[in-house]
Amino acid sequence: MDKDYTYLLMAFEEAMKARDEGTFPIGAVIVDANGEVISRGRNRVFSDSDSTAHAEVDAIRQAGQVIVNPATRKFIPNNGLTLYTTCEPCPMCTGTIVLSLIRKVVWAANDEEIGAFRRFKNAGSPLPVYDNLFNQIEFNAAPYPDLEERQRALLAEWNIHRGYTDTHWNKQYR
Repeated sequence: MDKDYTYLLMAFEEAMKARDEGTFPIGAVIVDANGEVISRGRNRVFSDSDSTAHAEVDAIRQAGQVIVNPATRKFIPNNGLTLYTTCEPCPMCTGTIVLSLIRKVVWAANDEEIGAFRRFKNAGSPLPVYDNLFNQIEFNAAPYPDLEERQRALLAEWNIHRGYTDTHWNKQYR
């Protein structure tokens, strides 16, 4: 089993916790350049009544000590961090990732409706500074079909439980 797959499985552990807490089943893990897990995050939108409590943001908040240096009031450059998440980041999470100087993002399932990372990276940003920051980020979108199907099933089940039976998570696409 390769390292990306292993870390995505850890992100799924967080997604299951989020599901069990009654919110979107999305999880994230941040790993440093040495392969050490720095933080774990999960969606807490409904469990915390916080629309900004997405899994990626949760993980980034918990990794703050390796992202920013409060003593110098500067970002820590070249931190070599990789964020693993079960779902393609939305616009808010994409912006947070870019501004946190994370160098690589790997996600299990593409999100054709709300996912923004690929769109922003491929279309270019209205602000050139973001293009420069995006150019420094490597990404690997849905590299494992079994994990993509697992995330789709989790989100389809969660949405059906909420009364939404016709969502894009029920459709098969790549």
